[in-house]
Amino acid sequence: MDIKKILEYQEKDKKVINLERELDSSEDKKIYQSMQNVAKDAQARSASLDKSAEDVVREYNNLKKAFDDNQKLLDNLEKKDLTSLDENGIKELKELTNKIVSNLNYLEKKIMAQADAVKKILDEFDNTKKRYNAAKTKHTEHKQKFEAEKAKLEPEIEKAQAELAELEKGIDKDLLARYKAKRTDKFFPIFVPLRGSSCGGCMMELSVAQIEKLKKNGILECENCRRYIYLDENK
Repeated sequence: MDIKKILEYQEKDKKVINLERELDSSEDKKIYQSMQNVAKDAQARSASLDKSAEDVVREYNNLKKAFDDNQKLLDNLEKKDLTSLDENGIKELKELTNKIVSNLNYLEKKIMAQADAVKKILDEFDNTKKRYNAAKTKHTEHKQKFEAEKAKLEPEIEKAQAELAELEKGIDKDLLARYKAKRTDKFFPIFVPLRGSSCGGCMMELSVAQIEKLKKNGILECENCRRYIYLDENK
């Protein structure tokens, strides 16, 4: 089986894969994609903070109303004419006053805690906004750099792909189909030479029977790495 054409095709395809890998591993691409995630996280956090702020402010307003209501009760009690009360009435008034004062102290602490919670949320919201703006700026900067890099390499990729399309015309259809079925950037090269008595891809040693089968058919699929082994006529 003549596999010279498919080997020539594989060598040309190697250039395409290397260029694709260069683009895929671009630091600018990694940075702008990571900044995109940071910005999304910041947006999600801002939405969560908005909800938390609504809940905290609602609770603050409820506490403030309860505080004001208790304060009015206390003010009314302080205006009450004690001379019109007997001993039991004065005692009840004192107990009620103490209860209201206790409520006011409790509510004041809760209100202060809610006020602190509001401040913390506002501070975090401000920091989240700054993080979002910084990420957005960095995202734009590195995306532009990546697009420039992409614009430089894409013509090379397209040219190599056009050359591959031309080469396909002279390649055995069965070999080309086998090649394309396995062609990924992580599974390369697809066709490897026999190295001594071992697969040129994974270096697994072949049995005598496998080598005989390789000599008979021209190529052999490696049982270990699934690449196609061929006999190198130059060796």
